Amino acid sequence: MRKLIILVGLLLLLSSTSVVAQTKPWEERKEQWQERIKERIELVISRFDNNKERHIAVYNAAKDRLKQIADELEARGYDVSKVRADFQTLDSMIVKFAQDYASFIDQLRAAEQYEPGTQGFKGVIEAARSKLKTVRDDALDIRHYWQTVVRPDLKSLRDQNPTPKSSAPTSSPSGT
Repeated sequence: MRKLIILVGLLLLLSSTSVVAQTKPWEERKEQWQERIKERIELVISRFDNNKERHIAVYNAAKDRLKQIADELEARGYDVSKVRADFQTLDSMIVKFAQDYASFIDQLRAAEQYEPGTQGFKGVIEAARSKLKTVRDDALDIRHYWQTVVRPDLKSLRDQNPTPKSSAPTSSPSGT
C-alpha cells in the first residue's frame, strides 16, 4: 500500500511537471512572438520616418523649382499669376501631406503601447492603416495636381508674348 501511494504521488508529480513543461514553451513562444511584432513595428516606423523625409524633400524641391521658374519668367515679363496660384495650392497640399504622414507615424507609435494581440492593439493598427491610405491618397493628389494643373500652366507660358519690363530710358549719345 505504501508503495502504491508513493507511486501515485510520483506519477502526479511527473504529470504536473509535464503540464508545466508544455505551457512554458507556449509562454516563451508568445513572448518571442510579441517581441518580434514590437521589433517589426519599430522597423516600420523608422522606414516610414525616412520615407516621409525623402518625400517631403522631393516635393519641396519641386515647389522651390516652380517658384524659381516663376520668378525668372516674371522678370522676363511673362504673366505668371496662374503659376503663382498653383504654387500656393501645391504648398498647401504638401503641408497637408506632411501633417497626415506625421499623424500616421504617431498612430503607429501609439500601437507600441499596447500588447500585441489585444483589441486595443488591433484597433490602433486598423486606425494607422486608414491613415496610411489617406497619406497615399495625398501623395497621389499632389502628383495628379502637378501633372494636370501645374505642367499645363507652365506649358501655356510658351504661347505668351512677354511684355518687357520697362527699364530706365537709355540716352542716345549726342554727337554735337
